[in-house]
Amino acid sequence: MEHHATVQRNATGLPPCSKAVEHRHVRTSLQDVDLSFAGRGRVDHPIYGDIAALSIGDPLNLRVEENGRRALLNPAGRSVGRLAESFKPRPGVRCRGTKVFAVVGRSREGSETQAFDAIRCDSREVVVPELVFEPER
Repeated sequence: MEHHATVQRNATGLPPCSKAVEHRHVRTSLQDVDLSFAGRGRVDHPIYGDIAALSIGDPLNLRVEENGRRALLNPAGRSVGRLAESFKPRPGVRCRGTKVFAVVGRSREGSETQAFDAIRCDSREVVVPELVFEPER
């Protein structure tokens, strides 16, 4: 029985799923970042200005160095941070994008005791990234 308030339609197929559903967004924490990296530079090192110029959401590049460490680079290709040695992405994925999730202030007093002697700058900022991973193909 038809009713005037309803419309009958033939079922249609759904469009294919976007590849974006395979992306895994990882908002790193302070445990995932080398907190002393910027503090090891001289007080007049350009890294401090490069970090200060960053804003939340700015794009970054992730470079895997020869020693296996992962460096965070600003769009000009200059290093603005590094992931902790303990940070390991899941096997079978590759990083397809990185951006600034947060910029956190740190001080000498808040530094780990083993890094205290290497710190040359009493206060500094640390870049905390968001990483986007996708399956390796």
